[in-house]
Amino acid sequence: RPPLGRHRRADAPASLVLEILAWQTMRTSRRACSSFVLAGHPVLRRVATPVRGVAARADLPRLDATLRSALGEHYGVAAPQLGTSARVFLLRAHADDEPWIAINPSIQRRSREMVAGWETCLSVPGYAASVERPAAVDVRYERLDGTAVERRLRGFEARVFQHELDHLDGILFTDKADPRSLVHESYLLGDGPDSEAVCASLRQLAPEYEEEEYEESAGEGPRGP
Repeated sequence: RPPLGRHRRADAPASLVLEILAWQTMRTSRRACSSFVLAGHPVLRRVATPVRGVAARADLPRLDATLRSALGEHYGVAAPQLGTSARVFLLRAHADDEPWIAINPSIQRRSREMVAGWETCLSVPGYAASVERPAAVDVRYERLDGTAVERRLRGFEARVFQHELDHLDGILFTDKADPRSLVHESYLLGDGPDSEAVCASLRQLAPEYEEEEYEESAGEGPRGP
């Protein structure tokens, strides 16, 4: 991953979670406005259409290329975020991983354990919030060639999958977030009024990411499309 603190002001509160959020929200806000459908657009509130039939399948390579181009350094992007109502998204667990496509994805089973974690979104640029989600999920999706894949995802990869699947069901991360945790990037970068007090309160609302949360699912299951 790129250095998390490279965009943070020197006098901003020193916390791993806040550095992560500052890095994610800054790159999200810079990229999203030019490429992505933003919160308020009706396509983000529709249940996306399943990919069925020869014509829809034939268009998948083009959609895959479009999603990959839009993804950039991010962890996930769903077709509705580009204005296309299709049950397709692209994701990866690490910034240097090859992203993989999920077509007609679904969750078959969720763990009882719930974990709160910070999230950002390309369609809600400049904001972050804490969202509680199952720590592990058993998922099913199709590859570009139509092959069905079933696997278990844990940690950060499970979180990204659930975040992107929500997009296909017309749900934004802010719908599930702890409303007290919603924060603008200016506070994370130390530029907002009373930034230190705001960031101190955020540390009480959600845990910091630990390295094992990013690494837990590395090497598990297929990585390619």
